[in-house]
Amino acid sequence: MKDRHSVVSAPRRGSLLGAALAAAIAAFAMPQASAQVGVNSVQRSFINLSFEEPNLQTAGCRMYIGEQFVPGWTTSHGLWGQENVGNCVPPAGFVAGQQARILELWRTPRTNGGLTVNARSGSQLAELNAEQLSRISQNVCLVPGDVVRWQFSHRGRSSAVNEDRMAFLLGTAPIVQVGTTNDGTGRVISVSQGTATSVLGPNGWRDYNGSFAYNGTGGVTNIGFEALSGAATTGNFLDDIQVYLKPFIELTGTGFQTVEGTSAGLPELRVVGTLDDDLNILVSVTGGTAVLGTDFTTPSGTNTFSVFIPAGTYEGNVARPLGLTALGNAIIDGSRTVQLTLQPSPNDYLLSSTQSCGAAAIAQATWTLLDDDLDLSIEKTASATNVPVGGNVAFTLKVAHLDGVDGSGAVIRDPAVAGLDCSAAVVSCSASGGAVCPASPTIGALQNAGLVVPTLPAGGQLELGFSCVVTASP
Repeated sequence: MKDRHSVVSAPRRGSLLGAALAAAIAAFAMPQASAQVGVNSVQRSFINLSFEEPNLQTAGCRMYIGEQFVPGWTTSHGLWGQENVGNCVPPAGFVAGQQARILELWRTPRTNGGLTVNARSGSQLAELNAEQLSRISQNVCLVPGDVVRWQFSHRGRSSAVNEDRMAFLLGTAPIVQVGTTNDGTGRVISVSQGTATSVLGPNGWRDYNGSFAYNGTGGVTNIGFEALSGAATTGNFLDDIQVYLKPFIELTGTGFQTVEGTSAGLPELRVVGTLDDDLNILVSVTGGTAVLGTDFTTPSGTNTFSVFIPAGTYEGNVARPLGLTALGNAIIDGSRTVQLTLQPSPNDYLLSSTQSCGAAAIAQATWTLLDDDLDLSIEKTASATNVPVGGNVAFTLKVAHLDGVDGSGAVIRDPAVAGLDCSAAVVSCSASGGAVCPASPTIGALQNAGLVVPTLPAGGQLELGFSCVVTASP
């Protein structure tokens, strides 16, 4: 911040009183502006894709664990006692034997019944057949026209001849049914939506993938996996799942404020979804009173620029800056605005709310550049030019906010000067032009931390008065 105050003092009248007259200063702290950043977001992809959470840690262990402990996942399994076999490290709150809607998770490599199983990805997997033929699923936000790409890995448990069969479903409508043995031999049994293929994976797994066009009305939709065969307690290993959708993009708010020359409150956007490739989001400056290159800059130096987002999974809890800069100056030029608009690119991303499934995106915003400059003067005068030791001298401080940003919060200090005793002084204050005096001003506050002026608009004035005793000659 620059030129926050100017100090104007009376001519020197002897060295002691001259020092006192030159001491008064003012400081001004501009409030920090902040961006509007939300924390709740819609789900646009699967999370906990390979059942690595909670981290069971102990190789070879197995748990029946309540769905509340497995991020992202829910189950149709009926209430059953939780179990910890093989000394898994349970999450906080887990109680063995407590009834819950359970998922069965393995920490691999795990050997059971002479069969050693390794996860397809990471170290953990799920078995659909815990104690019942059940369904596990996640809720994902879909919009009309979505093209859904998917993949998962499936493995039979008990036989190299007889398949474990499973369905992948959108709500209650099947997408695909698959069957796989414990050596990875398998097939797509039927396809109800779109296309599906499979290839042999490592360690007895088979990898399935496909895509379909979503023709529904949109909204939060349950996508899940349901066991179709196998014993109620054994079968249908599942791992390495992904659902690919075009990400949702929007600005984090409709308005941003940044003090010129600072970085707080710069415009940001939010991404929800999984990017398998890097992404460039197009942004345009579509209006406003600020001047590009004088008041602010963009990454490209022009009114159209892009925001680079690297490949990865984004859950909407981290805001991404647009790369704008608010330039500072020492000119009183008032607040200026920049109108920003996200440009559509439907082949790469969708402009849609990241906070409420199916709602409109925040695609336009106003960025306000706050002027940090003001013209603040202080004039200090004394009642006499030559005062003997033991005599009194009255001082007057005139504070005037001549122009610029609101000066409310300015701090007025008049540090103590050797040769003057002001300890008994009573500080008076009068205000005009919309200014408001500090509440109960004291000489101690004035000479040390300073008096905070609660209201000081442009054109406002204060007059402070106090008297001191001369204790030493000039």
